[in-house]
Amino acid sequence: MLKTKSVSTRYMLIFMAIILVTVLIMGIIITSIVSSFSLDTKLKETYNANQLFYMFYDDVDNKEGSIRQILTTNQQQLDKTMELMALTSVSCDMVVFDERGTFVYYADINGEDKNGYLDTSLLPLVMAKKELPTIIIEDKDFIEQGFLSKSDGCGGLFTREAVYYLSRLENDQGECIGYLLLFDPGASAGDLVFDMLFAIITTVIWISVVALVAIYGISLRVMRPLREIGKAARSFSKGDFNVRVTVRGEDELAELARSFNKMAEDLQAKDESQKSFLSNVSHDLKTPMTTIAGFVDGILDGAIPANKQDYYLKIIKSEVQRLSRLVNSLLDVSRLQSGERKFDMKPFNLCELTRETIIAQEGQILEKKLDVEVKYDDFDMYCLGDRDAINQVIYNLCHNAIKFSYEGGKYIIEIKSVDDKLQFSIYNEGIGIADEDKTQIFDRFYKGDKSRGLDKTGVGLGLFITKTILDAHNEKITVESEYGKYCKFSFTLPRKDNL
Repeated sequence: MLKTKSVSTRYMLIFMAIILVTVLIMGIIITSIVSSFSLDTKLKETYNANQLFYMFYDDVDNKEGSIRQILTTNQQQLDKTMELMALTSVSCDMVVFDERGTFVYYADINGEDKNGYLDTSLLPLVMAKKELPTIIIEDKDFIEQGFLSKSDGCGGLFTREAVYYLSRLENDQGECIGYLLLFDPGASAGDLVFDMLFAIITTVIWISVVALVAIYGISLRVMRPLREIGKAARSFSKGDFNVRVTVRGEDELAELARSFNKMAEDLQAKDESQKSFLSNVSHDLKTPMTTIAGFVDGILDGAIPANKQDYYLKIIKSEVQRLSRLVNSLLDVSRLQSGERKFDMKPFNLCELTRETIIAQEGQILEKKLDVEVKYDDFDMYCLGDRDAINQVIYNLCHNAIKFSYEGGKYIIEIKSVDDKLQFSIYNEGIGIADEDKTQIFDRFYKGDKSRGLDKTGVGLGLFITKTILDAHNEKITVESEYGKYCKFSFTLPRKDNL
C-alpha cells in the first residue's frame, strides 16, 4: 500500500504528472497541426476539383438551356472530367443545383461508378436537404465573390460540418443557371480531432500504466537506502551507534550511505569519548577529594602528628590546585561553546610570548632534562590575535610536548614567516600519536593515553580548547607524528609588521 505522504509516492505522482502533461500538450499540438493540415488539404482538393470542372464547362460550346440539359448533352466529356478529378481529389463528391437551388445532378467522384446520377435517393446521407438553402444563395460573400470555400454546415444543407466549395454556373449571357457544390463527405475536422484525442488518451493511459510500474520499481530501489538511513537514525536517537547502512553501487545514494556511516563512526567515537570523559572526570574529582577528606580527617582526629601536618597540608593544596585546573578547563569549554568568551584581536609579539611560556615551564623542562632549541626568523615577530587566548594555546601545546617527551629528548620551538602569516611549531621526541588517534585528538574529552599512564592530570580538553581558540581566529592547527618517535604541532596567525 502506497503512503500518500511518503517521498516515493510524491516522486511517482510528480513524475506521472509530468508525463501526462507532456503527452497531452504534445497531443494537443499534434492534433491542432494535423487538423489544420487536413482542413487545408480538403479545401485545396475541393478547389482543384472545381477548377477541373470549369475546364470542362468552359469547353462546352452551347450553354443555352438548363444546366440539366447541358450536363446530359455533354455526359461523355463530363465522365472523363470525373476520372481526372478522381486522380487529384482523395475524397470529394459533386452536386449540381439549378438556378432555384433544386437538386439536378450528383456524382461520387471517387466511387467505383463515376457516372453521375439524377436520382435524389442516391444523395449521400450527409446531406440533410435536396435543395440549396436560400441563406447560402443570398450570402453576401457568395454574391460578391461568386464562390464560397468553407468548413461548416452550409446553411443546414449538411447534417454535420463539412468542407465544401460552392460556385455559380453561368450561361453565355452571364446569367446564373445553376450552382456547383464540391464537398468532402468524410469525417469532419471535429471528428478527426475527437478520433486523435481518443487515440492520444488511450496511449497516455497505457504509457501511464507502464511508467507507474517502472517508477514504482525505481522508487523502491531509490527509497531502500533512505529507509535504512531513517531506521539507523532512529537507532542513534536511542543511543545505539553500532548500526551501519549497506552501501550499494557508486551513485549519489551510495555516497550518502558512506557519509552516513562515517557520521555514525564519528558519533560512536564521540560517544565513547564522552563516556571516557565522564569516567575520567569522576576519577579526577573523586581521587583528590578522597585524599583531601582523608588527610583533613587525620589532622582533625589527631591521627597525623603536628610535626607532619605541614607536609600533608601541601599535598592537600596540590590536590585543590588540581581540582581548580579541572573546573577551569570545564568552564573554558562552556564559555567557548556558548560564545560567551570574546576575543580581543590586537598585534602582539609572538616571540616574547613564547619566551615567557618557556620560562614559566622551566622547572618541567629541567626535570625531563630536555634538549631545548628555539628558532626565530627574527628576535621580535608580531602577529594579530588575542594575546591571552594564544598564550593558552602555546601553554597547552608546550605543556603536552614536555609531558609526552622522552627524558633527554629534543624539544624544539620554531617561529617563521610563511607568506603573510607567522607559523608556530613545537616539536618533541617522545611517544608521539598513533595514526588512529590523529583524527580524534582535537575532539572534546578525547585522550590518546587511555591508560592514563603518562597523562595523570589531563582530562582531554586541552587540545579541544586549543583548536576552538584557533578556529575563532580563522586559523588551522596541524599535527605530524610517528608513533614512538616524535610529534609536531603547527599553527599560523596573521603576520603584522614589527611595532
